[in-house]
This record gives sequence, structure tokens and C-alpha cells, in this order.
Amino acid sequence: MKKTVIINRAVPGSGKTTITNSIVYELKKDNIKVPIHSTDEYFMVKEKYVFDIDKLGNYHEENLDEFKKSIENSTDVIICDNTNIAPWQTEPYTKLARKHGYQIIVLTLDPRELEKHVVSQKVTLEKPDAHAVDEEILKRMIVEYNLFDDLLNPKIIIDPQKHIHYEWDNEEMETVKIGVAKHFDLDYLIRILPNEYQDAQKKIGQIILSLIKEEIQ
Repeated sequence: MKKTVIINRAVPGSGKTTITNSIVYELKKDNIKVPIHSTDEYFMVKEKYVFDIDKLGNYHEENLDEFKKSIENSTDVIICDNTNIAPWQTEPYTKLARKHGYQIIVLTLDPRELEKHVVSQKVTLEKPDAHAVDEEILKRMIVEYNLFDDLLNPKIIIDPQKHIHYEWDNEEMETVKIGVAKHFDLDYLIRILPNEYQDAQKKIGQIILSLIKEEIQ
């Protein structure tokens, strides 16, 4: 079995939590324990998601520290369940994975229509844990998802005018430009289109399992 890190990549409301649960369910049947590391979990207060931008940088650091512990414990399969839209967001995780001999699978879910993402983010009695991400933020994230999507392909030429490398500034509480982005680091790319989502829930666990067991060449 090949030690594996799965990097989820999706705009909020794409269904990556459901897909992640499908993967975990299938792998557990094979007695494979799968820790999930998500910065969003640090914002959960009981059953509600309470975002605080002042804590974002620290929570990202805590999530990375916990991810590192899973790596150092040689856990067979580890999932990073952040939005991971741009390469600079995935790099701290993929660097640790490479350092410890893990293969990397990027699981990317293409956005749906904006309206569907907006609806999925509304807090209701049935969904008290919805994240209530603002429509303008969702719109921007969809643009960024498509912009950086090119960099999943190592053959695509990086455009320094649009492929920007950012870093989070804890003092200013915003991202700052620090240079040109890199390509995503990955061994396998799994893309799920919106019209494939229902079918993917049934198949994704077996697909991941076959890659972990190196049954697909």
C-alpha cells in the first residue's frame, strides 16, 4: 500500500464533505483509518460554524500542525479538507507529504452555478452548520478556482500576470502578493464535474482505494 495524502479542492458548496465521507466509508471497510484535517472544524461551536477572521491564521497553523502529526505517525491515508483553490494554499501540506514519501492525490470538484453555492451556504434549522459564505466571496472563489485550475497541469505555462502567489498576513488580516505561483504538486488528479457528482459518491472510494493499492498503472 502506498502512503497517500488526498488534497481536496473545491469552492464551498461543491459537496466535498459528502465526497470525503464516501471515501472514508469505503476505506474503513478495508480497515484503513483516515484522519481528516480541516481548518473549518476549528470554527465549529457546538453545531454552528462561527467564522472569526482574527483566528484564521492561527487555525490554519493548528490544522497544519495536526496534519504534520498524522504524517509523522506514518498514517497510511490522510485528507486535507480545506478549499485549496490555489497552489500556495496546498504547498505547506504537499511539502510535508513529499518529505515523508507520500504520494499526492488532488481531488478537485468543479463549481456549480453560483446560485446553488449560495443556497448551500444558508444556515437553516436543517443545516445549522452551514458556513454562510457571502455571495460576493463565493463569486470571487469561483473566479480564482478557474484561474488556478490551469496550474493542475504541469505542462501549462505559468502567467506571472495572473498566477500570483499570495501569503496570509496575520497583522493585516488579508492576503498579500509575494511572487509568482507554482504548479500544484500532485501524482494523480481526480476531477468531479457537477453532473457527475451523484455517480461519483458511489465510485470515488473504490477509485481512491485502487490508487492507494497501486492497482492502476
